[in-house]
Amino acid sequence: MKKKFNTPALLAIVLLGGIIRFYHLGNVGIGFFRDEAAMGFNSWSILKTGADEFGRFLPLFFRSFEVFFMPAYEYLSVPFFMLFGPTEFSARFLSAFSGTLLIFVGFLISKELFKSERIGLLTALIVSLAPWSIFYSKGAFEGNLGLLFFSFAFYLWIRFINTENNKLFFLSLFFFVLSMYSYQAPRFVAPVFVVFSILLSGNWSKKIKLWFLGGLFALLLYLPILVFTLSPAGYHRAVGVSIFSGRSPRLTFKEALSLYLHYYSPGNLFGQGDYNPQRRVPNYSVFYLWMLPLFLIGGAKLLQTDSKTKKTLLLWLLVSPIPAALTRDPFHTYRAILIFLPISILIAIGFSQFIGYFKKNRVIIVLAVFSVIAFSTASFLFSFFKVAPVISWRDWDYGYREVAEFIRDQPANLRIVIDDPNTESYIHFLFYGLIPIEDYQKAASAVVSGQYYTSADELRPQKVGRFEFRKVDWPSERGDKNTIFVFPSNRLYPSEFTNDPKLTLVKTVYSPGGEPAFYLVRSAN
Repeated sequence: MKKKFNTPALLAIVLLGGIIRFYHLGNVGIGFFRDEAAMGFNSWSILKTGADEFGRFLPLFFRSFEVFFMPAYEYLSVPFFMLFGPTEFSARFLSAFSGTLLIFVGFLISKELFKSERIGLLTALIVSLAPWSIFYSKGAFEGNLGLLFFSFAFYLWIRFINTENNKLFFLSLFFFVLSMYSYQAPRFVAPVFVVFSILLSGNWSKKIKLWFLGGLFALLLYLPILVFTLSPAGYHRAVGVSIFSGRSPRLTFKEALSLYLHYYSPGNLFGQGDYNPQRRVPNYSVFYLWMLPLFLIGGAKLLQTDSKTKKTLLLWLLVSPIPAALTRDPFHTYRAILIFLPISILIAIGFSQFIGYFKKNRVIIVLAVFSVIAFSTASFLFSFFKVAPVISWRDWDYGYREVAEFIRDQPANLRIVIDDPNTESYIHFLFYGLIPIEDYQKAASAVVSGQYYTSADELRPQKVGRFEFRKVDWPSERGDKNTIFVFPSNRLYPSEFTNDPKLTLVKTVYSPGGEPAFYLVRSAN
């Protein structure tokens, strides 16, 4: 490729990726998941009050439904809420922006690793159009931000290895720590990667002072989070999903090894994908099937490459799925999100090799390949926007926005009872502005008291003002007056409220496929 072509080509790839990620970002049609609403509302709450949903002033972890979110996504999203208000677009903006920047960072990494702008451009193209990157950029996923920081730290790290510029070493550590503030997985992967990368460097003993100063620098940066590592805020999420909980060590080791190998399975990576429909687009995995041979070619080529930075890429590839493998869930693509960029780089290497095989008819081959890419991407986007909402709407909490819009127009003296055994739907009503922030903060702070970081129990109010979030005992409560009951359609049959003169079905919220999603039933005054 001629050098003058590279800059416009890179800009075009990044622009294409950005358009795909920001297109219909505020309304992808599938719903707005509770984790998205939680992170989004807490960013809005920080902007308006300086405190989170519990009234906690500038917390180090953000607590929602007994899950402690790392703080970077919430704080860095505040400017977007300032610009665009409390919208789904605002909540997802940072993830889409991170996914767009990752395209450029992927180019930088491959160019630095292999001194090849062609491999760099192909890496950018793969990241721009790969299902995993599009999917995790279309929702409010803090892991996408963590991946961006980790990837940029990796780029600075290999620049440090190649140039021995100590400033790059400390700057790399800064971004590795930022990734640890962004998502749970880098809290394990980043320090393990750095330590083993140093040990594998061959001359690590000659730079003891540098390593010591770097370790001290990183420790000081991470100290605010580190002090809570032994509290529920620090370990609750890991312990809750760990395969080690109450298991035989021998059995657990075998299971962990099996789960670890799942993340290198071609069937998982290029075929069936994530087991959870909430993290899967129908008929697609994290990569397109046609990328499989390129992945194998790229892996073989990498092993033959004589480069002092080759070990760092292999180390990233081998370490990144460990946190996911230590949980009970098979092939959890979100917890293993760090692995997908190095795999994308391997595919790009294979792509470059494939193009190089055809010297005589290269133009025809390239056009044919790009036709396949265009068709695959268009098919994926059709499945994402049209098929997934019909199939996975319930997994994405579809319908709460429509419920909130209806209730907003109802008389303020009506009591609102939301049938929710998990009591987690409150976050949507907070996000859509039906409950004043200060009212909820006052009620929630009274419940959590001094146990914000120290207790992993369910600590949240089930009643705030006229809103109640709990399991409804319909036989005994159906006679309550002046009340709107909000039922998910799988929690109440129509026969349980029809033909009753004291009850009126005032609203049915339908799913994208035309099925009832929510029934709103009003009792007589």
